Amino acid sequence: MSPSPSAVRRVRAWVRGSLRLESGLAWIPEPATESAADLVDAVRRHRVAELVGAHPAEVGVPAPVAEEIALIRTANRRALMVQVLEIERVQRLFEQADLDCLVIKGPALAVQSAGDRTARGAGDVDLLVAPDRVAEAHHLLIANGWALRAGSEVTPGTWAWRHTLGSFNAFTYDGPGSTVDLHWRLDPTLDALPTFAEVWARREIVDLGGILVPTLARTDLLAHTSLHTAKDSWRWMRSLVDVYRLAALPSTWERAGTTEPLRRLEVSTLAVTRFVVGLPPSVPASVVRRLDQVPAAVLTRAVQAQERPVYAPVPFPGAESMRLLRYMVAASGTPRDLAHSAVSTALPVKAVVGIESRTAWTGVPLTLLYRLRRVRRRSVAWARREPGAGVVEPLVRSRG
Repeated sequence: MSPSPSAVRRVRAWVRGSLRLESGLAWIPEPATESAADLVDAVRRHRVAELVGAHPAEVGVPAPVAEEIALIRTANRRALMVQVLEIERVQRLFEQADLDCLVIKGPALAVQSAGDRTARGAGDVDLLVAPDRVAEAHHLLIANGWALRAGSEVTPGTWAWRHTLGSFNAFTYDGPGSTVDLHWRLDPTLDALPTFAEVWARREIVDLGGILVPTLARTDLLAHTSLHTAKDSWRWMRSLVDVYRLAALPSTWERAGTTEPLRRLEVSTLAVTRFVVGLPPSVPASVVRRLDQVPAAVLTRAVQAQERPVYAPVPFPGAESMRLLRYMVAASGTPRDLAHSAVSTALPVKAVVGIESRTAWTGVPLTLLYRLRRVRRRSVAWARREPGAGVVEPLVRSRG
């Protein structure tokens, strides 16, 4: 069951108030009129239990809801302990194989943005490796108990594998103790964000509680977090909390006014963050002036996305591909990225699963045939208002 728009708006106010209190600013709460169950669902939906649970009384959280949020926070801390141990385990495996990797998002981002590894809750283990080391990382994970997520299996050495490496940016592996998202680029585009070599060269080390991990430098965090949030249509409030906290750090603005200006989607994400939960007063005036130029339609679309269900009960055929295409075009306008976006949309990764052809000569026709059949099946299901021919597809997936 999805929370009502009213409950989402209430939680949005709690998030705004919590961030103001975190920044040392005042907040006057308003009484909540929504049901406790609806409000708890909204907190879960937007993954903000850690933030709201730190100031429940001050932001006006009713006692029954505060009690449920406290239980969520306790469960998240237990899960985070497992996640950090799994990060240590994977990092040790990669070090033994002399395979460089960065630990991104998750508790590493929590430490960098809030100074507390528990500030974002628990999630997947996100790793970034060089594109030419993906096959090694794949075999290493497989040999140690992880498996490619069901429905996304492609085989190294096949055309499908090469196509996936060229058109997407991550594989997901499920294991007995954790899920690992193995990235070889920070973004589905080719040119929107720095390469692995660039971010590895300026990496920094963070302490996850006695476990030291290499991760993105703080100067790269705003770009990565902003674009990742925009790719998800700004639908998770936790991501906007990340942006708010990063915007409060002086290191975030070290490149302001240099030869590397803020990207278009960084500006849009900052504008959405200001509109939804606010921004700290430390944001430079030059940046604020750029935020004023973001169209109101972008802000409205973000709010609407936050109030819609996470899952579409009857997904329109091709909606997910079109959404990703729109993002990729907005994220990077280089000529090769425009061509890359077209290929990625025509031959999406899910369409190549199970194709064992070694060359494009046979792989591409098989993929197009499969895609045609799938679109036809989903079109019939959509026309009949059936749930995606038996498959309810997520509008977005973002757990890192």
